[in-house]
Amino acid sequence: MSWLDGCSGFHGGSMMLGMFLFWGVLLFGGFYLLKKYLNSNTHSNQHPVNILTERFAKGEISEEEYDYLKEKLRK
Repeated sequence: MSWLDGCSGFHGGSMMLGMFLFWGVLLFGGFYLLKKYLNSNTHSNQHPVNILTERFAKGEISEEEYDYLKEKLRK
C-alpha cells in the first residue's frame, strides 16, 4: 500500500476540486473585504480643498466660511 491509494480515482478528484473551491472562495472573500476596506478610507486621501468644496456643496458651511477656509488652506 502506498499513501496515494486513498486519493485515487473519482474520490480524490472531487476532494481536489473541493479544496480548490474552498481556497478560491477564501481568497476572493479576502480580496473583496480588503478592497471594501480600502475604498471606505478614500475620503482621508482627498485633498483638503476638495473636501471643503464637497462640504460647501452639501450645505454644511456657508459661502463666507467656504471662502475664508479656502484662502486659509491655500496659504
